[in-house]
Amino acid sequence: MKWLIVVMLSWGIGFISYPLLWQNDADNLKEQQTVNTQAAISQPVVVAVSSNTNASTPQQYDDSVHDREAMKASIAQDDTPYMSIFRILQLAEQDPLEALLIAQETQHEDLYGFILEIAGKNQFSNVISWIIEQNTSDDYESLVDSYLRGIASVNPQQALSDVDLLTVEPMKTSVIMSIVDSWASTDAMGAFEWLKQQPETSSTLKMYLNTMYYYIEQSPTEAASLISSLPLNESTNYLITSMVYQLVDKNVQEAVDWLDSIATEQRASGVFIISRKMAETDPEAALVFLNNQKQTYELNQDYYNSAVAEIASVEPDMMLARIDDYEINVQRDIIINASYALIDHSETTFLQSIDSLTDDNKDIAFRQRANQLTQTDPQQAFNVAERISDTSVRLESIINTVNVWSAFDKKTALIAIDNSTQLTASQKADISNQMQLQLTSSNIIYP
Repeated sequence: MKWLIVVMLSWGIGFISYPLLWQNDADNLKEQQTVNTQAAISQPVVVAVSSNTNASTPQQYDDSVHDREAMKASIAQDDTPYMSIFRILQLAEQDPLEALLIAQETQHEDLYGFILEIAGKNQFSNVISWIIEQNTSDDYESLVDSYLRGIASVNPQQALSDVDLLTVEPMKTSVIMSIVDSWASTDAMGAFEWLKQQPETSSTLKMYLNTMYYYIEQSPTEAASLISSLPLNESTNYLITSMVYQLVDKNVQEAVDWLDSIATEQRASGVFIISRKMAETDPEAALVFLNNQKQTYELNQDYYNSAVAEIASVEPDMMLARIDDYEINVQRDIIINASYALIDHSETTFLQSIDSLTDDNKDIAFRQRANQLTQTDPQQAFNVAERISDTSVRLESIINTVNVWSAFDKKTALIAIDNSTQLTASQKADISNQMQLQLTSSNIIYP
Protein backbone atom coordinates (compact mmCIF):
# COMPACT_ATOMS: atom_id res chain seq x y z
CA MET A 1 0.00 0.00 0.00
CA LYS A 2 2.84 2.39 0.88
CA TRP A 3 4.44 1.53 -2.46
CA LEU A 4 1.23 2.50 -4.29
CA ILE A 5 1.02 5.84 -2.44
CA VAL A 6 4.63 6.64 -3.36
CA VAL A 7 3.97 5.83 -7.03
CA MET A 8 0.86 7.96 -7.12
CA LEU A 9 2.62 10.91 -5.48
CA SER A 10 5.54 10.59 -7.91
CA TRP A 11 3.17 10.51 -10.87
CA GLY A 12 1.27 13.56 -9.56
CA ILE A 13 4.45 15.59 -9.05
CA GLY A 14 5.66 14.62 -12.52
CA PHE A 15 2.35 15.62 -14.09
CA ILE A 16 2.18 18.99 -12.27
CA SER A 17 5.77 19.85 -13.18
CA TYR A 18 5.35 18.62 -16.77
CA PRO A 19 4.63 22.05 -18.38
CA LEU A 20 7.56 23.60 -16.52
CA LEU A 21 9.94 20.89 -17.62
CA TRP A 22 8.53 20.84 -21.10
CA GLN A 23 9.34 24.49 -21.82
CA ASN A 24 13.04 23.72 -21.55
CA ASP A 25 12.71 20.85 -24.01
CA ALA A 26 10.65 22.97 -26.40
CA ASP A 27 13.28 25.69 -26.37
CA ASN A 28 15.92 23.16 -27.31
CA LEU A 29 13.78 21.62 -30.02
CA LYS A 30 12.69 24.91 -31.63
CA GLU A 31 15.97 25.00 -33.56
CA GLN A 32 15.74 21.92 -35.82
CA GLN A 33 17.69 19.74 -38.15
CA THR A 34 18.04 20.19 -41.90
CA VAL A 35 17.08 16.96 -43.56
CA ASN A 36 18.12 15.58 -46.91
CA THR A 37 14.65 14.25 -47.67
CA GLN A 38 14.52 14.00 -51.46
CA ALA A 39 16.53 10.79 -51.51
CA ALA A 40 14.75 9.56 -48.41
CA ILE A 41 11.43 9.21 -50.19
CA SER A 42 12.66 6.04 -51.86
CA GLN A 43 15.62 5.27 -49.55
CA PRO A 44 16.21 4.96 -45.79
CA VAL A 45 16.14 8.25 -43.91
CA VAL A 46 19.40 10.20 -43.95
CA VAL A 47 19.57 13.21 -41.65
CA ALA A 48 22.17 15.87 -42.34
CA VAL A 49 22.73 18.51 -39.66
CA SER A 50 23.96 21.91 -40.77
CA SER A 51 26.50 23.91 -38.78
CA ASN A 52 23.85 26.39 -37.59
CA THR A 53 21.14 23.88 -36.68
CA ASN A 54 20.61 22.06 -33.41
CA ALA A 55 19.57 18.47 -34.09
CA SER A 56 17.86 16.34 -31.48
CA THR A 57 20.36 13.77 -30.24
CA PRO A 58 19.58 10.28 -28.96
CA GLN A 59 20.26 11.57 -25.45
CA GLN A 60 17.58 14.25 -25.89
CA TYR A 61 15.06 11.61 -26.99
CA ASP A 62 16.02 9.50 -23.95
CA ASP A 63 15.46 12.51 -21.68
CA SER A 64 11.92 12.82 -22.97
CA VAL A 65 11.04 9.17 -22.43
CA HIS A 66 10.09 9.68 -18.78
CA ASP A 67 7.76 12.57 -19.63
CA ARG A 68 6.27 10.63 -22.53
CA GLU A 69 5.58 7.61 -20.36
CA ALA A 70 3.98 9.84 -17.75
CA MET A 71 1.73 11.46 -20.32
CA LYS A 72 0.81 8.10 -21.86
CA ALA A 73 -0.16 6.86 -18.42
CA SER A 74 -2.18 10.01 -17.84
CA ILE A 75 -3.95 9.63 -21.20
CA ALA A 76 -4.82 6.04 -20.34
CA GLN A 77 -6.69 7.35 -17.29
CA ASP A 78 -8.64 10.09 -19.11
CA ASP A 79 -12.37 9.78 -18.61
CA THR A 80 -13.17 10.58 -22.26
CA PRO A 81 -11.27 10.30 -25.58
CA TYR A 82 -11.90 14.01 -26.10
CA MET A 83 -9.66 14.87 -23.17
CA SER A 84 -6.87 12.72 -24.62
CA ILE A 85 -7.22 14.40 -27.99
CA PHE A 86 -7.16 17.83 -26.38
CA ARG A 87 -4.03 17.03 -24.42
CA ILE A 88 -2.16 15.65 -27.44
CA LEU A 89 -3.06 18.62 -29.64
CA GLN A 90 -2.12 21.01 -26.84
CA LEU A 91 1.25 19.28 -26.66
CA ALA A 92 1.60 19.65 -30.44
CA GLU A 93 1.73 23.42 -30.01
CA GLN A 94 4.92 23.00 -27.97
CA ASP A 95 6.56 19.96 -29.52
CA PRO A 96 4.69 18.32 -32.42
CA LEU A 97 7.29 15.56 -32.76
CA GLU A 98 6.66 14.39 -29.22
CA ALA A 99 2.91 14.70 -29.85
CA LEU A 100 3.27 12.48 -32.91
CA LEU A 101 5.17 9.86 -30.96
CA ILE A 102 2.61 9.84 -28.16
CA ALA A 103 -0.24 9.70 -30.66
CA GLN A 104 1.48 6.77 -32.34
CA GLU A 105 1.98 4.91 -29.07
CA THR A 106 -1.57 5.54 -27.79
CA GLN A 107 -3.38 4.57 -31.02
CA HIS A 108 -4.37 8.12 -31.94
CA GLU A 109 -3.14 7.89 -35.53
CA ASP A 110 -6.16 9.90 -36.67
CA LEU A 111 -4.54 12.96 -35.09
CA TYR A 112 -1.46 12.88 -37.33
CA GLY A 113 -2.87 15.33 -39.86
CA PHE A 114 -3.91 17.84 -37.17
CA ILE A 115 -0.57 17.60 -35.42
CA LEU A 116 1.37 18.08 -38.65
CA GLU A 117 -0.71 21.07 -39.66
CA ILE A 118 0.00 22.63 -36.26
CA ALA A 119 3.70 21.85 -36.78
CA GLY A 120 3.59 23.55 -40.17
CA LYS A 121 1.84 26.65 -38.88
CA ASN A 122 4.44 26.97 -36.13
CA GLN A 123 7.21 26.11 -38.61
CA PHE A 124 8.67 23.22 -36.59
CA SER A 125 11.01 21.28 -38.84
CA ASN A 126 11.83 18.47 -36.42
CA VAL A 127 8.81 16.51 -37.67
CA ILE A 128 10.27 16.14 -41.18
CA SER A 129 12.32 13.08 -40.31
CA TRP A 130 9.24 11.45 -38.79
CA ILE A 131 7.22 12.21 -41.95
CA ILE A 132 9.89 10.66 -44.15
CA GLU A 133 9.85 7.49 -42.06
CA GLN A 134 6.22 7.11 -43.19
CA ASN A 135 7.11 7.29 -46.91
CA THR A 136 6.00 3.71 -47.54
CA SER A 137 2.65 4.31 -45.90
CA ASP A 138 -0.54 4.76 -47.91
CA ASP A 139 -1.10 7.97 -45.95
CA TYR A 140 2.24 9.53 -46.86
CA GLU A 141 0.82 12.08 -49.30
CA SER A 142 -1.84 13.06 -46.78
CA LEU A 143 0.79 13.57 -44.07
CA VAL A 144 2.99 15.68 -46.34
CA ASP A 145 -0.04 17.64 -47.47
CA SER A 146 -1.10 18.44 -43.89
CA TYR A 147 2.36 19.64 -42.91
CA LEU A 148 2.92 21.79 -45.98
CA ARG A 149 -0.57 23.28 -45.90
CA GLY A 150 0.19 24.36 -42.35
CA ILE A 151 3.42 26.02 -43.47
CA ALA A 152 1.67 27.57 -46.47
CA SER A 153 -0.78 29.38 -44.22
CA VAL A 154 2.10 31.42 -42.74
CA ASN A 155 5.00 31.00 -45.19
CA PRO A 156 3.86 29.74 -48.59
CA GLN A 157 7.25 30.22 -50.25
CA GLN A 158 8.83 27.95 -47.64
CA ALA A 159 6.13 25.35 -48.25
CA LEU A 160 6.79 25.45 -52.00
CA SER A 161 10.49 25.03 -51.31
CA ASP A 162 9.97 22.07 -48.96
CA VAL A 163 7.74 20.26 -51.43
CA ASP A 164 10.85 19.37 -53.45
CA LEU A 165 12.36 17.78 -50.36
CA LEU A 166 9.37 15.64 -49.55
CA THR A 167 7.79 14.61 -52.84
CA VAL A 168 8.31 13.51 -56.40
CA GLU A 169 5.84 13.44 -59.28
CA PRO A 170 2.97 12.82 -59.53
CA MET A 171 2.54 13.51 -55.83
CA LYS A 172 4.46 16.75 -56.14
CA THR A 173 1.90 18.42 -58.41
CA SER A 174 -0.99 17.33 -56.20
CA VAL A 175 0.68 18.71 -53.07
CA ILE A 176 1.60 21.99 -54.80
CA MET A 177 -2.05 22.46 -55.73
CA SER A 178 -2.96 21.97 -52.08
CA ILE A 179 -0.29 24.44 -50.94
CA VAL A 180 -1.50 27.10 -53.37
CA ASP A 181 -5.07 26.55 -52.24
CA SER A 182 -4.02 27.11 -48.61
CA TRP A 183 -2.03 30.19 -49.65
CA ALA A 184 -4.88 31.65 -51.67
CA SER A 185 -7.36 31.18 -48.84
CA THR A 186 -5.55 33.93 -46.91
CA ASP A 187 -3.62 35.80 -49.64
CA ALA A 188 -5.19 35.27 -53.04
CA MET A 189 -3.29 38.15 -54.62
CA GLY A 190 0.08 36.74 -53.55
CA ALA A 191 -0.82 33.29 -54.87
CA PHE A 192 -2.12 34.85 -58.09
CA GLU A 193 1.13 36.75 -58.67
CA TRP A 194 3.15 33.57 -58.12
CA LEU A 195 0.96 31.62 -60.54
CA LYS A 196 1.46 34.21 -63.26
CA GLN A 197 5.15 33.30 -63.28
CA GLN A 198 4.55 29.55 -63.69
CA PRO A 199 4.44 27.61 -66.97
CA GLU A 200 0.91 27.12 -68.27
CA THR A 201 -0.18 23.55 -67.63
CA SER A 202 -3.50 21.93 -66.84
CA SER A 203 -2.66 21.97 -63.13
CA THR A 204 -1.60 25.63 -63.07
CA LEU A 205 -4.80 26.58 -64.90
CA LYS A 206 -6.83 24.80 -62.22
CA MET A 207 -4.87 26.58 -59.50
CA TYR A 208 -5.32 29.89 -61.29
CA LEU A 209 -9.08 29.45 -61.48
CA ASN A 210 -9.36 28.38 -57.85
CA THR A 211 -7.17 31.28 -56.72
CA MET A 212 -9.38 33.74 -58.56
CA TYR A 213 -12.39 32.48 -56.60
CA TYR A 214 -10.58 33.39 -53.39
CA TYR A 215 -9.53 36.69 -54.97
CA ILE A 216 -13.17 37.51 -55.70
CA GLU A 217 -14.09 36.87 -52.07
CA GLN A 218 -11.18 38.83 -50.61
CA SER A 219 -10.95 41.78 -53.01
CA PRO A 220 -14.11 41.93 -55.14
CA THR A 221 -13.39 45.39 -56.57
CA GLU A 222 -9.88 44.53 -57.76
CA ALA A 223 -11.03 41.11 -58.95
CA ALA A 224 -13.86 42.67 -60.94
CA SER A 225 -11.42 44.93 -62.74
CA LEU A 226 -9.07 42.06 -63.47
CA ILE A 227 -11.77 39.69 -64.73
CA SER A 228 -13.20 42.29 -67.08
CA SER A 229 -9.80 42.52 -68.78
CA LEU A 230 -9.45 38.78 -69.39
CA PRO A 231 -10.07 37.19 -72.79
CA LEU A 232 -13.28 35.20 -73.01
CA ASN A 233 -12.89 31.45 -72.48
CA GLU A 234 -14.45 28.73 -70.39
CA SER A 235 -12.45 29.70 -67.31
CA THR A 236 -13.42 33.35 -67.66
CA ASN A 237 -17.08 32.37 -67.79
CA TYR A 238 -16.68 30.50 -64.52
CA LEU A 239 -15.02 33.53 -62.96
CA ILE A 240 -17.72 35.90 -64.20
CA THR A 241 -20.37 33.62 -62.76
CA SER A 242 -18.57 33.53 -59.42
CA MET A 243 -18.09 37.30 -59.50
CA VAL A 244 -21.76 37.99 -60.14
CA TYR A 245 -22.85 35.59 -57.40
CA GLN A 246 -20.56 37.42 -54.99
CA LEU A 247 -21.88 40.85 -55.96
CA VAL A 248 -25.56 40.01 -56.29
CA ASP A 249 -25.74 38.66 -52.75
CA LYS A 250 -24.56 42.02 -51.45
CA ASN A 251 -26.30 44.43 -53.80
CA VAL A 252 -28.16 43.66 -57.02
CA GLN A 253 -27.52 47.08 -58.49
CA GLU A 254 -23.80 46.72 -57.87
CA ALA A 255 -23.88 43.46 -59.81
CA VAL A 256 -25.79 45.14 -62.65
CA ASP A 257 -23.29 48.02 -62.78
CA TRP A 258 -20.36 45.62 -62.94
CA LEU A 259 -22.02 43.60 -65.67
CA ASP A 260 -22.35 46.77 -67.70
CA SER A 261 -18.58 47.25 -67.45
CA ILE A 262 -17.60 44.00 -69.17
CA ALA A 263 -17.69 43.00 -72.82
CA THR A 264 -21.02 42.00 -74.36
CA GLU A 265 -19.95 38.44 -75.07
CA GLN A 266 -18.94 37.96 -71.41
CA ARG A 267 -22.22 38.94 -69.79
CA ALA A 268 -24.58 36.05 -70.62
CA SER A 269 -24.07 33.94 -67.48
CA GLY A 270 -24.21 37.05 -65.30
CA VAL A 271 -27.51 38.14 -66.82
CA PHE A 272 -29.05 34.79 -65.93
CA ILE A 273 -27.92 35.02 -62.28
CA ILE A 274 -29.01 38.63 -61.81
CA SER A 275 -32.45 38.15 -63.36
CA ARG A 276 -33.04 35.08 -61.18
CA LYS A 277 -32.08 37.04 -58.06
CA MET A 278 -34.24 40.01 -59.06
CA ALA A 279 -37.22 37.73 -59.64
CA GLU A 280 -37.18 36.65 -56.01
CA THR A 281 -38.31 40.12 -54.92
CA ASP A 282 -39.43 41.91 -58.10
CA PRO A 283 -40.20 39.67 -61.10
CA GLU A 284 -41.40 42.65 -63.15
CA ALA A 285 -38.03 44.34 -62.70
CA ALA A 286 -36.31 41.11 -63.69
CA LEU A 287 -38.19 41.02 -67.01
CA VAL A 288 -37.39 44.69 -67.68
CA PHE A 289 -33.72 43.99 -66.96
CA LEU A 290 -33.70 41.05 -69.36
CA ASN A 291 -35.39 42.98 -72.14
CA ASN A 292 -32.94 45.88 -71.73
CA GLN A 293 -29.99 43.48 -71.91
CA LYS A 294 -31.39 41.87 -75.04
CA GLN A 295 -32.04 45.16 -76.83
CA THR A 296 -28.97 47.09 -75.72
CA TYR A 297 -26.34 44.39 -75.85
CA GLU A 298 -27.86 41.88 -78.27
CA LEU A 299 -27.88 39.23 -75.57
CA ASN A 300 -27.57 35.69 -76.85
CA GLN A 301 -31.09 34.41 -77.53
CA ASP A 302 -30.54 31.07 -75.80
CA TYR A 303 -29.38 32.76 -72.60
CA TYR A 304 -32.29 35.17 -72.80
CA ASN A 305 -34.78 32.34 -73.20
CA SER A 306 -33.27 30.39 -70.31
CA ALA A 307 -33.40 33.44 -68.05
CA VAL A 308 -37.03 34.15 -68.93
CA ALA A 309 -37.99 30.54 -68.25
CA GLU A 310 -36.13 30.64 -64.94
CA ILE A 311 -38.35 33.50 -63.74
CA ALA A 312 -41.29 31.10 -64.12
CA SER A 313 -39.80 28.97 -61.36
CA VAL A 314 -40.18 31.98 -59.04
CA GLU A 315 -43.41 33.51 -60.39
CA PRO A 316 -45.24 30.74 -62.27
CA ASP A 317 -48.63 32.43 -62.47
CA MET A 318 -47.22 35.67 -63.89
CA MET A 319 -45.21 33.89 -66.57
CA LEU A 320 -48.03 31.51 -67.52
CA ALA A 321 -50.34 34.50 -67.95
CA ARG A 322 -47.82 36.03 -70.39
CA ILE A 323 -46.98 32.84 -72.22
CA ASP A 324 -48.17 34.18 -75.57
CA ASP A 325 -45.47 36.87 -75.51
CA TYR A 326 -42.82 34.25 -76.20
CA GLU A 327 -41.86 31.81 -78.92
CA ILE A 328 -43.05 28.19 -78.84
CA ASN A 329 -39.74 26.75 -77.59
CA VAL A 330 -39.58 29.34 -74.80
CA GLN A 331 -43.20 28.64 -73.88
CA ARG A 332 -42.33 25.00 -73.30
CA ASP A 333 -39.49 25.89 -70.93
CA ILE A 334 -41.70 28.37 -69.08
CA ILE A 335 -44.42 25.73 -68.60
CA ILE A 336 -41.95 23.10 -67.39
CA ASN A 337 -40.40 25.48 -64.85
CA ALA A 338 -43.82 26.69 -63.73
CA SER A 339 -44.94 23.08 -63.22
CA TYR A 340 -41.93 22.47 -60.99
CA ALA A 341 -42.83 25.54 -58.96
CA LEU A 342 -46.46 24.39 -58.59
CA ILE A 343 -45.69 20.80 -57.62
CA ASP A 344 -46.55 21.32 -53.95
CA HIS A 345 -49.77 23.13 -54.80
CA SER A 346 -53.10 21.32 -54.85
CA GLU A 347 -54.47 19.93 -58.09
CA THR A 348 -57.19 22.59 -58.02
CA THR A 349 -54.61 25.40 -57.78
CA PHE A 350 -52.57 23.81 -60.54
CA LEU A 351 -55.57 23.56 -62.86
CA GLN A 352 -56.45 27.18 -62.20
CA SER A 353 -52.90 28.28 -63.05
CA ILE A 354 -52.89 26.55 -66.45
CA ASP A 355 -56.52 27.20 -67.31
CA SER A 356 -55.74 29.90 -69.91
CA LEU A 357 -53.20 27.80 -71.81
CA THR A 358 -53.86 26.21 -75.18
CA ASP A 359 -54.56 22.47 -75.26
CA ASP A 360 -51.06 21.77 -76.53
CA ASN A 361 -49.49 23.77 -73.71
CA LYS A 362 -51.81 22.18 -71.16
CA ASP A 363 -50.56 18.80 -72.35
CA ILE A 364 -46.98 19.91 -71.64
CA ALA A 365 -48.03 20.96 -68.13
CA PHE A 366 -49.98 17.75 -67.46
CA ARG A 367 -47.15 15.54 -68.68
CA GLN A 368 -44.59 17.41 -66.59
CA ARG A 369 -46.71 17.23 -63.44
CA ALA A 370 -47.37 13.51 -63.98
CA ASN A 371 -43.62 12.88 -64.30
CA GLN A 372 -42.96 14.76 -61.08
CA LEU A 373 -45.66 12.95 -59.09
CA THR A 374 -44.89 9.42 -60.32
CA GLN A 375 -42.59 8.54 -57.42
CA THR A 376 -44.42 10.35 -54.62
CA ASP A 377 -48.09 10.05 -55.59
CA PRO A 378 -48.58 7.66 -58.50
CA GLN A 379 -52.38 7.71 -58.23
CA GLN A 380 -52.46 11.48 -58.71
CA ALA A 381 -49.84 11.20 -61.45
CA PHE A 382 -52.09 8.69 -63.22
CA ASN A 383 -55.09 11.02 -62.87
CA VAL A 384 -53.11 13.94 -64.30
CA ALA A 385 -51.78 11.83 -67.20
CA GLU A 386 -55.37 10.94 -68.14
CA ARG A 387 -56.12 14.65 -68.67
CA ILE A 388 -53.68 14.88 -71.61
CA SER A 389 -55.67 15.53 -74.78
CA ASP A 390 -53.17 14.14 -77.31
CA THR A 391 -53.88 10.39 -77.39
CA SER A 392 -50.32 9.25 -78.13
CA VAL A 393 -48.79 11.56 -75.52
CA ARG A 394 -51.44 10.49 -73.00
CA LEU A 395 -50.75 6.78 -73.57
CA GLU A 396 -47.00 7.29 -73.22
CA SER A 397 -47.43 9.25 -69.98
CA ILE A 398 -49.79 6.64 -68.51
CA ILE A 399 -47.40 3.80 -69.37
CA ASN A 400 -44.45 5.67 -67.83
CA THR A 401 -46.46 6.22 -64.67
CA VAL A 402 -47.68 2.65 -64.20
CA ASN A 403 -44.24 1.21 -64.98
CA VAL A 404 -42.88 3.02 -61.94
CA TRP A 405 -46.01 2.44 -59.88
CA SER A 406 -46.12 -1.31 -60.48
CA ALA A 407 -42.58 -1.72 -59.18
CA PHE A 408 -43.82 -1.21 -55.61
CA ASP A 409 -47.65 -1.58 -55.83
CA LYS A 410 -48.59 -3.63 -58.87
CA LYS A 411 -52.05 -4.53 -57.59
CA THR A 412 -53.21 -0.92 -57.24
CA ALA A 413 -51.63 0.03 -60.58
CA LEU A 414 -53.57 -2.79 -62.31
CA ILE A 415 -56.80 -1.57 -60.71
CA ALA A 416 -56.12 1.96 -61.99
CA ILE A 417 -55.58 0.62 -65.52
CA ASP A 418 -58.77 -1.42 -65.35
CA ASN A 419 -60.80 1.60 -64.15
CA SER A 420 -59.34 4.06 -66.69
CA THR A 421 -61.86 5.96 -68.82
CA GLN A 422 -59.23 7.08 -71.33
CA LEU A 423 -57.77 3.73 -72.36
CA THR A 424 -59.31 1.34 -74.86
CA ALA A 425 -59.88 -2.30 -73.97
CA SER A 426 -56.94 -3.40 -76.11
CA GLN A 427 -54.68 -0.77 -74.54
CA LYS A 428 -55.68 -1.91 -71.06
CA ALA A 429 -54.94 -5.53 -71.99
CA ASP A 430 -51.54 -4.69 -73.48
CA ILE A 431 -50.45 -2.58 -70.52
CA SER A 432 -51.70 -5.15 -67.99
CA ASN A 433 -49.92 -8.00 -69.75
CA GLN A 434 -46.66 -6.08 -69.79
CA MET A 435 -47.02 -5.27 -66.10
CA GLN A 436 -47.66 -8.92 -65.26
CA LEU A 437 -44.39 -9.88 -66.93
CA GLN A 438 -42.38 -7.44 -64.81
CA LEU A 439 -40.43 -9.13 -62.01
CA THR A 440 -40.81 -6.76 -59.08
CA SER A 441 -40.81 -6.92 -55.31
CA SER A 442 -44.62 -7.03 -55.36
CA ASN A 443 -44.96 -10.19 -57.45
CA ILE A 444 -41.90 -12.31 -56.61
CA ILE A 445 -42.92 -15.73 -55.30
CA TYR A 446 -40.55 -16.83 -52.59
CA PRO A 447 -40.01 -20.57 -51.84
